[in-house]
Amino acid sequence: MTSPIAYITPRRSFALVSAAAGLLTAGWCADLSASDLPSGARGLYAGASFVQTKFDHEWDMSSNASILNVDDEDQGYKVLVGWRPIRWFALEASHTDLGGASSNTSVVCVAAIGFPCPTELSADVRSTQIAALGLWPVGDFDLFARLGANYWDADAKIADGSVTIVRSSEDDVDVVYGGGAQYRYERLALRLEYENITLGDSDADVVSLGVTYSF
Repeated sequence: MTSPIAYITPRRSFALVSAAAGLLTAGWCADLSASDLPSGARGLYAGASFVQTKFDHEWDMSSNASILNVDDEDQGYKVLVGWRPIRWFALEASHTDLGGASSNTSVVCVAAIGFPCPTELSADVRSTQIAALGLWPVGDFDLFARLGANYWDADAKIADGSVTIVRSSEDDVDVVYGGGAQYRYERLALRLEYENITLGDSDADVVSLGVTYSF
């Protein structure tokens, strides 16, 4: 009786290995596709979030007024639209009102009675960004990382009460990165995220909590 092993020639062994590799590759590619996600977890989506921002900003006011260190926190909001074509990748565009920051300044004004009066810097900051998300689905959860480009603009003023002493504005394009997690339920997802938004020579740490809806 001929042993079955005799029929496994080198050529047939190569064919078997190739077939097995092909099956594994096909399975891996299928796993990367969006077909194993619920229909509500892929395609176009939109969302909104509540935002908590911590500013750490060196602000150089015009007219040689002062260089100021702003270390403050405020609340804002974020709206977004995204597209998730496959389970592990999404593109997202968003606009965030980061809120405002305020700080006492080294600039003084002269009051009517001839004594210096304290002044305060206030600044409102906004961010518009487009970013790529890398996602790792775990059951009904997604862990994700964010990397993108951020266009930000800020309006600031130094004032003594209602009297404005100097105004300034600044804008630029910088980097944004972060990460978070979301829980999916049918077409809805609850998302918690951290972002570091570069603002020129400074930055803002942003924590947001919100929801998205897939169409």
